Amino acid sequence: MGRGLVGVDRPTPNKEPALRSFTRFGTLRVATAVAVVSGTAGLASLAALTTSAQADPSFVSAYAGVGADVTQDVYAGISGASPAPPASNSNFYIPIHSSGATNNKTIDSFDAAPAGGTTVNPGCVTTKLGGPSFDRPNSTTAGIAALLAAVNGTGWQNSSASCTGAAVNVTGQIDFARAARGPKSSGTTLTFVPFARDALGVIEYDHGTGHLATLTTAQLTALYSSSTGTSTINGDTVYACLTLSGSTPRSNLEAAIGVSDATANIAANAAGCNNVQQNSGDNFYTFASALPSGSDAVIPISSGSWISQANGVAVDRSSAARAGGVDLAAIDALGKPYTGSAPEVPNTTYYQSTQYGYNVYTVLPTTKITGFTKDAALVSLFVGPTASLCASGEQSLVNTFGFDSLTVAEGTCGSTTTTGNS
Repeated sequence: MGRGLVGVDRPTPNKEPALRSFTRFGTLRVATAVAVVSGTAGLASLAALTTSAQADPSFVSAYAGVGADVTQDVYAGISGASPAPPASNSNFYIPIHSSGATNNKTIDSFDAAPAGGTTVNPGCVTTKLGGPSFDRPNSTTAGIAALLAAVNGTGWQNSSASCTGAAVNVTGQIDFARAARGPKSSGTTLTFVPFARDALGVIEYDHGTGHLATLTTAQLTALYSSSTGTSTINGDTVYACLTLSGSTPRSNLEAAIGVSDATANIAANAAGCNNVQQNSGDNFYTFASALPSGSDAVIPISSGSWISQANGVAVDRSSAARAGGVDLAAIDALGKPYTGSAPEVPNTTYYQSTQYGYNVYTVLPTTKITGFTKDAALVSLFVGPTASLCASGEQSLVNTFGFDSLTVAEGTCGSTTTTGNS
């Protein structure tokens, strides 16, 4: 007797292929017979099974967005998780989606920097299945430029640290841009749709003396206008640091204190603290903590980004800085941009300032939200007061990430009145 289960006869070799053949073709005949007898209903059932088996992940049809470092974390949250996996501290949320009538389409938001990387050297990204690899837009300005290239078919390439070495056709690869500012030039090619309010913050390191806990606009104007990149404030020598060229914290600081980028650039170069990765307290702390006692430094940052990092809902790029004494300064009579601790929440008075507060936007091709080429699902997600992103549940999540909901004076969530070409 051959080896096998006790009391069970193994089929003889010459019968087994015949049995398999009968089973395979017999089953096919039975299925065919059932379909014939059932008629259309049988065919419909088989079609339904086939459709179900071929369902693809939602990212295959998701809208792709790029751009601002300032709002990359809140967009990751509304996309489903922040910090995005793989991460030991990921927080998971119900992904934002368009209406049922527009097939519940979702979004994929690509950060300004790769996981573990920086916005200084962002590398490449592929946003759509089967699409080309192209330079990852690493700021508001870069995100808007890349979206414009997708609309116009002119090709996209980062202004520095390009991973492709040439412009790449990104038509069909980018559907929206994250922006932490309004348009810089007039036009109607792009529509800037507001959804929340952020505020410019100034983080300071003063070796624990408290000498920079409160700053004035006049002090900041003098500092960033200095050809030496330093100024004496409250008895300390303070160095003027700037974030990446084209980044929102940098441009918003210059607008708030009335200093041109050319002038501020001279100051930051002289200070030896220019083009620091935006919204990273730790990168700033590496420079500031090496200064001798009595020499301090400041740099602009998104208050929303600082708060979301402190609250543990974003990738924390400032943990070492906070542990070392880096904090947001109080400005003029506005106070600090946040109140409370663990969790921190926006200081509404500060955010409502017309000088330091600013709206954040989803930038869309105008042709996609109006007229014959209108994309109803994209509109359902972002446009109008009833848009998915403007719903109370999503706004609550936006608040968790350090952004205030818009007041009537600041604008209407989902409004399409602001347009531009850059």
